[in-house]
Amino acid sequence: MRRGGYHRPQMDAASAPSLIAHFLEEIGAESDRRGERAWTVGVPCQKRGSIGVQVLARERTLGLRAFVMRGPDRDHVKVYERLLGKNLTTRDWRFAIDADGDVYAVADAPLACLDADVLDGLLGSLSALIDETYESIVRMGFDVPEGTDFRPPPR
Repeated sequence: MRRGGYHRPQMDAASAPSLIAHFLEEIGAESDRRGERAWTVGVPCQKRGSIGVQVLARERTLGLRAFVMRGPDRDHVKVYERLLGKNLTTRDWRFAIDADGDVYAVADAPLACLDADVLDGLLGSLSALIDETYESIVRMGFDVPEGTDFRPPPR
């Protein structure tokens, strides 16, 4: 496959870290290396502001995990039902909760199919997913004063 004159070699576990670093640079992602096979990537969202994504190159897959919000203060069932329902309509990302009820978005992609376009698409679809769901789940799960406008925090 050719992309902008760059021929992508077949990715395997050994070559994954250098290729993923190259892909992150190619798409202009704000990323920090966290280890030989791990990065944190900032993904801009209109409703929440930047969301940090943990990116981990595993043996055969690229794992992505983003903290969305802490566990809701109220209406847990409604919030989790909304998120589970959303899982039925998403392709790559799915919502999950940890033992504390905190909400995450998670995705996996096979390394063999990964290139800059796929990675960019994964990060872009996370931004869209957060923009579609964030305000409604926060309003459902927390006391949010009427008239509160959801937008990224000031820089």
